[in-house]
Amino acid sequence: MANKQEKKPSGVARLLQIAGRRKRLLTLSAVLAVLHALLALIPYVLMYAVIRNMMQPVTDKALLQTWIFRAGIAVAAGYVLLYASGMASHVAAFNILYELRRQMAEKIGKLPLGFINRHNSGALKKIMADDIERIENFLAHSIPDFIKGIALPVITLGFLFVTDWRLALVSCLPLALLAILIPLMFNKSRMELLTAYHRSIEDMNAGIVEYVRAMPVIKIFGQTADSFSKYSHTVYNFREIVLRWVKASSPAFGIFISFVSNATLPVLALGLYLYFSQGIGLPVLFLFLILGVGYIRPLFALSNLGSQISVINHGIRRLDEILFSQEQETVGDDLLEDDFNIVFREVSFSYDERSSVLNCVNFTIPQGAVTALVGPSGSGKSTVAQLVARFWDVQQGAVLIGGKDIRRIKPENLMQHISFVFQDSFMFQQSMLENIRMGMDKTDEEVMAAAKVAQCHEFISRLPQGYHTLWGGTGAHLSGGEQQRIQLARAVLKDAPILILDEATAFSDPENEYQIQQAFGRLIRHKTVIIIAHRLSTITTSDQIIVMDKGDVHAAGTHEALLKESPLYLNMWEAHTRAKHFAI
Repeated sequence: MANKQEKKPSGVARLLQIAGRRKRLLTLSAVLAVLHALLALIPYVLMYAVIRNMMQPVTDKALLQTWIFRAGIAVAAGYVLLYASGMASHVAAFNILYELRRQMAEKIGKLPLGFINRHNSGALKKIMADDIERIENFLAHSIPDFIKGIALPVITLGFLFVTDWRLALVSCLPLALLAILIPLMFNKSRMELLTAYHRSIEDMNAGIVEYVRAMPVIKIFGQTADSFSKYSHTVYNFREIVLRWVKASSPAFGIFISFVSNATLPVLALGLYLYFSQGIGLPVLFLFLILGVGYIRPLFALSNLGSQISVINHGIRRLDEILFSQEQETVGDDLLEDDFNIVFREVSFSYDERSSVLNCVNFTIPQGAVTALVGPSGSGKSTVAQLVARFWDVQQGAVLIGGKDIRRIKPENLMQHISFVFQDSFMFQQSMLENIRMGMDKTDEEVMAAAKVAQCHEFISRLPQGYHTLWGGTGAHLSGGEQQRIQLARAVLKDAPILILDEATAFSDPENEYQIQQAFGRLIRHKTVIIIAHRLSTITTSDQIIVMDKGDVHAAGTHEALLKESPLYLNMWEAHTRAKHFAI
């Protein structure tokens, strides 16, 4: 494994490896960029020939017209080639952009939930949106500009050296200065500052997301952005790092820009000296005053490209952290068939090394029965449900479904047999039809049938475009209870034999809760059901209730049995009963 990691390319080599996925299009773009550079030089060469001809005692007007016409043709053909080069690079870049984002989405879906939790939403947004977008910009614009920026100066300097090597040497001074300044502009301290810059963007993105989510609370208490410390701190930190970067980069960059802006002076000084000493003619002087300085323009693009590459390289490293991250290992290729008994055998689990969430627990969730998980907050109820779906892997023991360790079951096969209805509903900015379908290969009629079972067909039908009404933005907005019924419709449509309900009526009003309970009755038939509930009145008819406390199984049994045998469950039931009758 270590050898493989050592051989993995990085930096520009990794960028070129990514670009190689559309090698033909990018090669075509590069060739067209070189041809454009050649054609861009031709008008100047022809103008040089025109001036020489005009300074002859007898001017050949027909030849002048031919050269001017050819110069116009070269300019027009150069623009056509430049357009074709840009089109080829953009088509390649957008295809690579699509592939990278698709790979990222697929990879994240295969990573443990712990990896996602370790990366805040701002960091993931920056990697998947900003960093990949910069790669597209590099491939679409910077590669053709780089090829042209190398080809045009090389071709131009070659022609100038053939014309007069003395003036050509003076014209090379900006190149020598650039070679000296580049190491100063990209030393170790600058790279450390660049790393801090990227980290500050990720932190600021995360702060912005959290600030927007907390907006209702901020408005209720009449607070400002400065009062939200995480957001304001990340913004000010970003500002400070950018100022440090500008202060550190300005001296070297200022020297280069100042010298390049006045690069005409040494060429003019030597050119006038040679002209008055009869060393060169006036056409040569004009040629060097135009081309001897004009070839520097592409170098500006190259100087900007250096800073772009350093930024992109950091993004590539962050991208590869995900693309080359260790996926959840599946040590076998077992498949689930007809047995959906769930067994926790000596299971211990912790989210970090400091505290244990489950401590060597043992219990069985029978197939075709309803099992409820109850207990105080932090007792491990949700963790049990997440371990069944293999959102995490246990540290000790095993979770078995049908007698098979879920670590030996193919992930896609495991997910086919499990449906989740979460406490928090998530809706995509798509039609109600697609929000229920969730990419499953189901017909519109099947989607509508599932919506009827989930008690959401009626309110969807009342929307302006019915099932084709978009969610969010300028489209429809649903209540929390209605969104949970959309989630239920997804579960009905999937029809998986294992169903996990995580406080599915948490945000429902009495009417919505009644509708959801009606849907539950149809949904849970003949399935292995796990219900996580705080409202104990909703699970009194469960076939089995498992009482969790501090990561252990405190008791298990029916509602009636637990009222007699479990003091903890009795206290919870009495507290629940008192809460129902509480009034101000």
